[in-house]
Amino acid sequence: MQVHQFPNIPSSIGALAATTGFFDGVHCGHAAVLHRLTQAASEIGLPSCVITYDPHPRVVLGRDSGLKLLCSSEEKRRLLASHGVDHLIAIPFTKSLANMQPDDFFEQYLVNALHVRALVVGFDHNMGKNALGDFAKIKSLGEKHHVPVHQVAPYVQEVAAVSSTKIRSALQDGNIAAANKMLGYPYALSGTVCSGMRIGRTIGYPTANIRLACAQKMLPRDGAYAVRILRGSAQHSGMLNIGTRNTLSHPTALSIEAHIFDFSQDIYGGSLTVHFVAKLRDVQKIGSVSELKKQLEADEANARKILAM
Repeated sequence: MQVHQFPNIPSSIGALAATTGFFDGVHCGHAAVLHRLTQAASEIGLPSCVITYDPHPRVVLGRDSGLKLLCSSEEKRRLLASHGVDHLIAIPFTKSLANMQPDDFFEQYLVNALHVRALVVGFDHNMGKNALGDFAKIKSLGEKHHVPVHQVAPYVQEVAAVSSTKIRSALQDGNIAAANKMLGYPYALSGTVCSGMRIGRTIGYPTANIRLACAQKMLPRDGAYAVRILRGSAQHSGMLNIGTRNTLSHPTALSIEAHIFDFSQDIYGGSLTVHFVAKLRDVQKIGSVSELKKQLEADEANARKILAM
């Protein structure tokens, strides 16, 4: 997949079959849109393209300045490529862009600048200032500019349409099973292993303290989780704790600490990707080393059982 930053689009790309949106998480609902996109591209013999925005429109419009994302830009690129998308075009999202009328955006960006010849949209997609461009409006604009517009039905799980908002809500609740089902893959965090307090290693549970690669990445609810850990091409089983360290009267900032089962190598400075499988428990305040060890032993037994399924 080729990645381009608007307006630096090579003229050699030519006309496109496209869809547009932020695609946070590239979840099952997005997958349905991308499947229809690649179909439409094949039908008219043109490359497929996702037109996305940066930063998130809700942040620019002041609706959610602290918005956390389901995937980093790098993860989004990888996920979109896995669906067979040929091109990704990122348009800087500004208040000026947000204030464009649907007619102007469709003509100036989609038709004239990006040469879109077929457009695929999700069931709830809107375009232009104050989301005035609903599907009826987009379809009429397509007819005006001879651009076929295809609408994709909602992807429904448990009687509700899958959305990035619902996935964020599930992660906030620590409901990993629901989040993973809506995503269509295990939710993941990536980062660099940095030095921590090293209490765990004194009781046989050394942990990798992870500094996130993407500061905007959303964290699941504080607690302990069963996880699979990727270190380069190697995959390991393990458990991970998210929360403020309050063990043994040492309150500190939020930490993300992973214990890799049956592993003893020094990996400080290395990169890890953690895939969430299931939640083990909520955060618990622990007052002694012996109590901490007992809890970690119980967590390990539970995690190993879950990961063996």
